[in-house]
Amino acid sequence: MAAAPGELLASAYGAFEAGDYDGATAAATAAVAEHESGEGRFLLGVLHMIDERYLEAAGEWQVAFRLLCDEGDPKRAARTAIELVRLFGADLGYRAVAQGWAERARALLERVGPCAEWGHLELASMACDRPDIDDLLASAERALAIAAEHGDTALEALALADGGLALVTQGRTREGFARLDMALARITAGGVDWDTAGVCYCSMLTACDRAADLRRATEWVAMMSQVVEAMNGRPRVLHIHCRLAYGSVLRASGRWPEAEEALLDALGPRHAPNIAHRALTVAHLADLRIDQGRVDEAAELLAPYEDWVTSCAPLARVHQQRGELDMAAAVLRRGLSEMVGDALRAARLMATLVEVEIARGDVAAARTAAGDLRVVADTVDLAAVQAAAETAAGRVAAAAGDDAGARAAFAAAKALLADGDSPMALGTVRLALAGTLADGGDIPAAVAEARAALACFERIGARPARDRADALLRSWGDTGRSRPRDVGAAVGALTRREREVLDAVARGLTNAEIADHLFISTKTVEHHVGRVLAKLGVRSRAEAAALSVRLAAGEK
Repeated sequence: MAAAPGELLASAYGAFEAGDYDGATAAATAAVAEHESGEGRFLLGVLHMIDERYLEAAGEWQVAFRLLCDEGDPKRAARTAIELVRLFGADLGYRAVAQGWAERARALLERVGPCAEWGHLELASMACDRPDIDDLLASAERALAIAAEHGDTALEALALADGGLALVTQGRTREGFARLDMALARITAGGVDWDTAGVCYCSMLTACDRAADLRRATEWVAMMSQVVEAMNGRPRVLHIHCRLAYGSVLRASGRWPEAEEALLDALGPRHAPNIAHRALTVAHLADLRIDQGRVDEAAELLAPYEDWVTSCAPLARVHQQRGELDMAAAVLRRGLSEMVGDALRAARLMATLVEVEIARGDVAAARTAAGDLRVVADTVDLAAVQAAAETAAGRVAAAAGDDAGARAAFAAAKALLADGDSPMALGTVRLALAGTLADGGDIPAAVAEARAALACFERIGARPARDRADALLRSWGDTGRSRPRDVGAAVGALTRREREVLDAVARGLTNAEIADHLFISTKTVEHHVGRVLAKLGVRSRAEAAALSVRLAAGEK
């Protein structure tokens, strides 16, 4: 005797809870074939989402919405519409369609009256995609009150997570991370469905990304990886967000090879991240490419995503590096106009704007931008933002001829970054301080700071910054360029492919010849050569070849 549709659907949910997604799909498909139901179609949509088959999920959920309305279940239909808001808005990038589904959910709930679904509607749009952080926090507070009123544990976890992200983004990091910890406690205690937990994890990882919190990112990424592993590698979107957030934090922490590996893994080719994740990953990777001196590659990465606010910071840097200062300023101001209550990301745009305005020769505009950054820094509890404000003040003072004021500001920024968690920022401040010390006639102190900056830049592979430090040192008569003392250790830090490229360089092969020998493109060889030079702390292929020869001689 064939199983009844209700039994098939129960079997599908049982398989789903057990992690047997193929079995759940088969049972749910059989259930809707026997008897069309909104619940069956909804489950099929969830299963398609787990496999990132977004268009198929959208189709199932739209049918489920219609059926649930016909079946007289407006609250369940509204929850389905809320899922469609997230799907169309975050995963597919169809924001107008997402807004339409939000309005359909609202219309249904207005007929229902007070219920927990109103709280879920407040947080229907992914928190990490909302540019108005003040509005996000207000939504989270309303949702938290609704969760308490209706005893909705899942909604409570979501409201705590989204509210925590909003607070972190506003610069209230201690308060924000406390809420995120509470959200995690709610999830681990049980009673939170997979979908809601996934959205909470997204907010947690985004907070680590924006605050560059390596400790929490490491801990939470490990936990997320266990969740994904327990679900047989699904949903892949969690793995992708883990990698992009971790890659961003690793970049800020100066661990660039690991950051590059994580970001490239998030982009694919094995994975198909949603458009918001892809845009954010591209922005982080473009930032890394600029720091590595690969500006054209960064511009190519950003081209399809220039309309995303997350692209504004690296895109402005591309224009800045190319000398397109008016365009850089325009992009920065566009980004600032689109962000509301976003202290952490706005601070970065303001800091870059100070540099751009000084390069344009408009010290007054730079002073205004530095003042705006100071106002932001005074409201946050993150040392990196406060250091950025001091650095901006130092740049303005130096541009105005106030060497003493510049030295004081740069010294204050250096003290704020003394923990070394942001090596690129610390090296940059040291180099700026060195310049003002030299202008004041204290060349020995300037050389000491510049050498410290140079060591930092060489260690993390920041070629353009390294070259600037080297040029300054040479202009002050310091020709003793620092190199790794242990040549074997330096070469040992290379990847297998980079060692192959170094061996080929030592044999005198050109990039084209190396490409043919290793079966890779010439452009890829160029990138490998650049990384080899940066890791070895040398300026030319000849110097790299000489180091390789020294290593070989030592081994014999």
